[in-house]
Amino acid sequence: MQENIDINLAYEKLQASRIETKIAYAANMPEINGTAGYSRNYTSTAGIGDVLRPLLGLDQGGSYLEPKGVSYSNFNTGMFASWELDLWGRYKLMRKVADANRQAFQDDIDAVSLSFEAEICRLYFLWVNLTQMVEVEKKASDILKEVENINNVSYQRGLISQTVLLEQNNQFQKVFMKYQELDNAQQAVRRALSMLVYNRPDALSVMDQSFSPIDYTQITPAPLKIPSVLVKSRPDIRAAEQRLHAASAMVGIARADFYPRITFSGELSIDALTLTEFGWGARNTQFGPTLTLPIFEGGKIARQVELRKSELKSAGLEYKRTVLNAWKETEDALANYNMTRAQYGNAVQMAENAKISAKRVGASYRRGDESKVEFLLSQLASLDGEVELLNMQQRLMENYIRLYVVSGG
Repeated sequence: MQENIDINLAYEKLQASRIETKIAYAANMPEINGTAGYSRNYTSTAGIGDVLRPLLGLDQGGSYLEPKGVSYSNFNTGMFASWELDLWGRYKLMRKVADANRQAFQDDIDAVSLSFEAEICRLYFLWVNLTQMVEVEKKASDILKEVENINNVSYQRGLISQTVLLEQNNQFQKVFMKYQELDNAQQAVRRALSMLVYNRPDALSVMDQSFSPIDYTQITPAPLKIPSVLVKSRPDIRAAEQRLHAASAMVGIARADFYPRITFSGELSIDALTLTEFGWGARNTQFGPTLTLPIFEGGKIARQVELRKSELKSAGLEYKRTVLNAWKETEDALANYNMTRAQYGNAVQMAENAKISAKRVGASYRRGDESKVEFLLSQLASLDGEVELLNMQQRLMENYIRLYVVSGG
């Protein structure tokens, strides 16, 4: 299961959503940043004399030497801290969105895992069923081959026509071809199951094909009824519900942008022109709240709210569609299962009747009342009943697995 691409992709999405959850929880935490720097600066004094002479009462037309530019160093270090007060629950809603998305991805993994496990079960029982059908068709092929040999002798003695002989040969060829097709299908299913479970087609060998008899009446319960509350446990419904919660919270986040934000900030820094002056005496401090209020933003916030409302409506429709689809799938699967469960009992009875009939013909054959051909054909009819029962068993298991999946496991 760890090698399945769909499951690995779902796990990666879940991991990403967990990281996004941590980011959302950290968004409203206080931020503290440290700075340290050094710069070498040069300030020009060109034209400063024209400004200072009137201020100092000097003659405007006189000739004076203007001071040269000034060079100096600046050493600084400090810390800056800020924290936004969550007045309108904006960050709380962001955490709610992250939690809902994370849970939705977890539900997606549950859905993929459930489908994956169901496919393994389906392939396993199909493998068992095909293995048994191959054995039955091999027996049928052997019986028809023996009948053909008897008919060849009868034809040589003039007891049957060539038409009867050819028809019997055609019947043998059909059964033998069916045997080959089933054997090929059985090997294909074995490789598919091996690939699904072990990620390699040869992990399950032919030696693994010895199966104990399966009592399907013990595996599959009597006709069922499924309460609606059980269907709500389906992973796809849970995921759609979580995404609906996330979309609802996103509307609240968008609306919160209409309201003012209050941020508390503080700064402690040290600035000095020389290293000898660099110390506590050169400190600068700043602390206080900042109020930010949107005044004009061209309708961006209003459009953002409309967008989130549209997404909420889409999420609601998606949830409704998921629930209705689950309802339909469950009703269909339940009806198919109950019908197949009832038919399975009939198939068991028919197979048992065929065996009883074959036993009676066998007893008549041993008494000399029936020919060997009649005896062999009765055995063939009994095998046909087994084939029908095996087909019904496979349908029963597939419908039961389908019902298990659509009801949420």
